[in-house]
This record gives sequence, C-alpha cells and structure tokens, in this order.
Amino acid sequence: MKKKLIAISLVAMLGLSGCGLTGTSSSSSEASVAEETTAEEATTEAATEEETTEAATEAPTEAETEEETTEAATEEETEEDSDKDSADKGSASAKPVEGLSDKYVDFDNRSFAYNGKVFTVGESTFQDLVDGGVAFKEDDLNNINNNVNKNHSTSTYTVKISDYSSIQFEFINCTDDSMQEKDCVLSSARWYTIYVPQFADDQKRNDDIIADLEKAAEVVSFSFPLTLKKDDLLAQAPDYTDYSEGMEQYSYQVDSTKYFGGSGYKFEFNKDIGQLEEVYITWLP
Repeated sequence: MKKKLIAISLVAMLGLSGCGLTGTSSSSSEASVAEETTAEEATTEAATEEETTEAATEAPTEAETEEETTEAATEEETEEDSDKDSADKGSASAKPVEGLSDKYVDFDNRSFAYNGKVFTVGESTFQDLVDGGVAFKEDDLNNINNNVNKNHSTSTYTVKISDYSSIQFEFINCTDDSMQEKDCVLSSARWYTIYVPQFADDQKRNDDIIADLEKAAEVVSFSFPLTLKKDDLLAQAPDYTDYSEGMEQYSYQVDSTKYFGGSGYKFEFNKDIGQLEEVYITWLP
C-alpha cells in the first residue's frame, strides 16, 4: 500500500513537471514569435522609412534637375540674346531718317543724311551742305566764292567722319555761264572706310573697326547700312549694269542726256568678307 501511494505521488509529480515543462516551452515560443514579429515590423517600418526617404530624395532631385534645365535654357537664351544684341550693335545700320529712299539704288532719290539732315546728289548745292552743318575744312570753305566755269566741276572736298572713314564731295556747274562754287550742284558723294572687320585672328582689332563704323553711322547714313553685305545688295538690286571683278565693284548707271557717260551708284566690297568698303553716288543731267 505504501508503494502504491509512492507510485501515485511520483506520477502526480511527473504530471506536474510535465505541465510545467510544457508551459515553459509555450511561453518561450510565444516570446520568440513576439520577438520575430516585432523585428519584422521594425524591419518593415525601416524599409518604409527608407522608401519614403528615397522618394523624398528623388522628388527634390527631379525638381532640381528640372530647375537646372530651366536655368540652363534661360542662360542659353540670354547668351543668344546677348550675341544678337552684339551683332545688332555692330551692324552700323542706317538711321531712320525721313527723306531717304527705301531702296538701296534709287535714281530718283540719290540722298544721304549728315547728322540727320538730308542732302541729295543732283539737287543740293555747296551752300546747302555748309548751311546744313557739314564739317568742311576751313581751307575748303575759303573756295566757296570762287568762280567755276560752265560745264566744269569743283575740286574734291574731303570731310572726315570717323578715325577710319570719310566722305568726299564734288560740285558741278551745268549751266552755260560761270558761277560761284557755293551755287554749284552736288555731283558726287563718296563714302569710304579704310578698314572692315576682316581679321579672323585679331578680334580686338575687329572690335575697334566695328566701333568706328558705329561712330560713322551716327554721323552719315544712307538708305542702306554702312556694313552692307554684297549678297544683301544683290538681293534688293540684282540688275546692276556693270561688275568689276578685280575691285569687287557693282555699278548701277543711267546715261546722261547732256554729257558723255552716265551716273548713278557704285558699290565696292571687301573680297574676303563681302562687306561694303566704298559707295560712290554720282549725278549728271
């Protein structure tokens, strides 16, 4: 009987031990699962935060890229505008003076302007140019009362326009009597420059020449720019009457009804860059 009781006690103890062991194992498993779940959640949260950070990083990066592209495009446009402005500044364009022709070659209006005052070859007199402010030399003005025989011309008078350019005038007595120079009609006006910006390896020198042409354009102007290109002339006035290859000169002439020969326009261009070096406007009745 005692043995039986001891056996029962042992069985009971073993049962309790089993229950205790089972409970401990279950708790450990739950703790392990909880830890794994917590780790997974932490990992997920970290991954989510990382993705969010990456997305946030990518968004500003794209915005910055677009901004940089816009800035680059703006800078490029600004540079192009600047280049265009520089080109325009160097063009020595004709001043918009009322009275000048709208054609490069106009036999009915062979005009030019000096400080905004319009004069016409074949109409204006020596006195008109003096009164209009053309800066003749003092020695030239001393000739204004000299007599000119019929069908004769005066001397050639040169007026400096800028460092590199000048304009020359001649006057003619087309009457049958002598007259004073001041009453003679302007028979020719010749503008010329000794330099054009043709130096590919010397931009500083080109800039100096361009600046000089701009200065000249502030004083004298025609119906065409002082920087007229050969192609532009031929595009507007293709019907020239003569061409001199050696001088790269294009002539537009009409015959005189009183004298031998003709008068009109002669344009001479630089052979290397095709830019105007001289224009010679003449008139004969």
